[in-house]
Amino acid sequence: VVSTQSTGSLEEIVFTMRLFLFLVAVVACLSFTTVQGNKKCKKIAKKFTACLKRGYTPKSLENCAVGNGKLKKRAAKKCARVEKGVVKKGCEIATCKANPEPEPEPEPE
Repeated sequence: VVSTQSTGSLEEIVFTMRLFLFLVAVVACLSFTTVQGNKKCKKIAKKFTACLKRGYTPKSLENCAVGNGKLKKRAAKKCARVEKGVVKKGCEIATCKANPEPEPEPEPE
């Protein structure tokens, strides 16, 4: 039943409802991807920390506490892939930090 004292037409009300539902869906998707990203980072960081404890020496991260031991070729490749994931996702590792890109030196005038 449509009331005769509505403040807007039916089309305006439907448009407003659709816009509201769209915005709710966008906010829900953004919050879901943010939570999933943090979980993935924690999982990758845990794997990388295990690699470091077993003796993997990282190539693109510095100041890492590396354990004693020698990894087999297959395990070293796996750890290298995990390291690439850490760098790509920008995950924080407690004892490591990424190499900063060198700033170009200004040319002398």
